[in-house]
Amino acid sequence: MSNSHFNKKGVDKSGTHWLQYAAFVVTAFAIYLSWAFFNDANFHHFAVKIFKFWNCNGYNPLSYCVMRWEEDFYS
Repeated sequence: MSNSHFNKKGVDKSGTHWLQYAAFVVTAFAIYLSWAFFNDANFHHFAVKIFKFWNCNGYNPLSYCVMRWEEDFYS
């Protein structure tokens, strides 16, 4: 790996901390995923399936969670 030119405090030559770069990347992904959720029907359908799968709690067996993943939510 090459030298990233950050000092011991995590600041580069322009005065930007490495966490600021990470925050920029996370923000860019959040904006894109928000746009995709509301404007792309396929991504919305996929995201709803993920949310429903995550909604399974520890009281349900894994087969119940898989069944919720496989069922269709839109008619």
